[in-house]
Amino acid sequence: MHDLATDPPTALLIDHIRNRYHDMYRRDLPSLIALARKVETAHATDPATPHGLTHALEAMIADHEAHARSEEVLVLDALRTWRAGHAADAVLRLRKEHDRQEAALNRIAAITHGFRLPRHACESWRRLYAGLGRLVEDLDEHLDLENEILFPRLEEMRG
Repeated sequence: MHDLATDPPTALLIDHIRNRYHDMYRRDLPSLIALARKVETAHATDPATPHGLTHALEAMIADHEAHARSEEVLVLDALRTWRAGHAADAVLRLRKEHDRQEAALNRIAAITHGFRLPRHACESWRRLYAGLGRLVEDLDEHLDLENEILFPRLEEMRG
């Protein structure tokens, strides 16, 4: 799983999530979008081409940026003010946003035919799918950290 699963202090966990995941998505998603655009353009007539992937990734980056901003504000505000009702509302909203992120990954998996490369895939196509594989792994780990460790801590603030 991850090193931070051994009950880290909440502030350290939040910093790790922001620095490891939020910043990484902001850095890596634009290059995946560029690769997707290149592959879709270069292989436009190939039936194996992941048509619509560029658009799906652009939607994902916009959704993720809005989610990361709201998460950083909502979680930090809930911890700073320690208001039980606010924490519960924040967690409910963020869990719904996580559901949208998982749905976006499912759309991307469908567009890419389960991330299966055709035998004739060029190097850009291979780099794109390798990057998408890392993105999926990182997002799964990120969501697990929040859903299984961070959010339950916030939900405990209800009492």
